[in-house]
Amino acid sequence: MTTIIILCAIGILAILAELVLPGGILGVVGAVCLIVAVGLIFTSYGSTAGLISLVVLLILGIVTLNFWMKFFHRLPLTKDLLLKGHVGTGDDREERRELAGRNGVALTDLMPSGHASIDGEKYDVVTEGGSIRKDTPVQVVKSDGQSVVVRQVSAES
Repeated sequence: MTTIIILCAIGILAILAELVLPGGILGVVGAVCLIVAVGLIFTSYGSTAGLISLVVLLILGIVTLNFWMKFFHRLPLTKDLLLKGHVGTGDDREERRELAGRNGVALTDLMPSGHASIDGEKYDVVTEGGSIRKDTPVQVVKSDGQSVVVRQVSAES
């Protein structure tokens, strides 16, 4: 009986930890522990006790998942894991739309992404094709949301 309780505790804790920690390993370990615990209940105490434990674990899992999804953003340990601001909205987005056609210089090698200085401001940029070397003049082809697409300015222009 002690082994079954320990396996259930480890399984539940591992699955709860998986909800916060990425990777998938803890979730698999937790699921295996719970399956082994239910299997031990079936072999030790019979099919009635095994079915009851299986139903209780399924109901407990559904209730826990519901609770987790409803209160995740309010729990003390998980509150800091959530993004509080908005991405790609406001004045910054409008400013980026106006970059099309402007010239700048690559601050890093763009292979195909990197940093460029456009009108004295540093931006994360992406090339429309191949790589561009550092300190090469670039021109903004388009700016869509957070993406600023540049191309190398040819020597003739």
